[in-house]
Amino acid sequence: MPCADPASVLAEWLSDPSVEFNPALQTPAITNELAAVVKPIKIGNVQLPNNLVLAPMAGVTDGSFRLLCSRLGAGFTVSELASAKAITYKSRQTIDMVRFQAQARPYAVQLFGSEPEVMSRAATFIEELQICDVIDINMGCPVAKVVKTGAGSALMKTPELAAKIIKDVSAAVSLPVTVKFRIGWSESTINVKEFTRRVVDAGAKAVTIHARTRQAGYTGTAQWQHLEGIKDICGDIPFIANGDISMPQHLVELYNRTGCDGFMIGRGCVGKPWLFSQVLGHNLHEDRALQFRIFRHHLIDTIMEHGPAAVPLFRVHLFGYLKNHPHAAQIRHSLCYERNPDVIIETGRVFFAE
Repeated sequence: MPCADPASVLAEWLSDPSVEFNPALQTPAITNELAAVVKPIKIGNVQLPNNLVLAPMAGVTDGSFRLLCSRLGAGFTVSELASAKAITYKSRQTIDMVRFQAQARPYAVQLFGSEPEVMSRAATFIEELQICDVIDINMGCPVAKVVKTGAGSALMKTPELAAKIIKDVSAAVSLPVTVKFRIGWSESTINVKEFTRRVVDAGAKAVTIHARTRQAGYTGTAQWQHLEGIKDICGDIPFIANGDISMPQHLVELYNRTGCDGFMIGRGCVGKPWLFSQVLGHNLHEDRALQFRIFRHHLIDTIMEHGPAAVPLFRVHLFGYLKNHPHAAQIRHSLCYERNPDVIIETGRVFFAE
């Protein structure tokens, strides 16, 4: 049973990382307008404690960050995108990227590829490992090395192939198969509604849409207006909205505009993973001393996961945590090549004490 005091649960974990995962912080404790917006949902037969999802982000959502966000309230996490072809080749590096010993559940492994047969074999292998509850298919990555193979957001230009991938993977595994995509390839080819119909008809058990085109990448402002009407197409299938969610009020605005079932948070929680607990009504984010303990714990967990490569890999999070530092540019420059974790911890200690 979850502990009634989320603050005590978090404090206990920060003091002793070996304590058993306690879902107290994943339970909404909301009395404001978010109470009608944040709630448990199901993806296929998988029950989520709440509808706040950590987005898959290459080089960001490693095991230690996924665990941290789950501990702080995220109801569902998704791995970094993994090459289906590499999985079928039994690439140790790729498999280790999606397999994390301390992984909190429910959890999805996200695969990318453009060949239905390869995607199906990779999904079957992942299911056999029993490391996740959902197989998510990436149809939204804008990176050139992914789209040039016909995968990622390039699949929005080939909806028949996209539908076949979903059908074949769904037939190959018993886990729910979900899909994440964008509103279109470019501003002149926005086809999000037609594409949504295709993937829902093909058997996707949930749909997540990033409200940008592939052309936009991660620039500009998310175009939430293109998410309006998607829920009507999805029907009983959960529709999860994604793009520029960085504060609790954004969830209310998105829900009022789209009627979405859930919210995927990406860059908005980098440097402030306590955003999940804030949304859920656990106001732990206001305690600067606690923020430092979370920061320190995150770095130590990253070292435990990645060894000597940890400090460079942690850099994206470090600069996120220090985003509002009065000397942010100078700090970034001075720490750009720093590899001593003690220096990183001391920098955080000073910053969070200010």
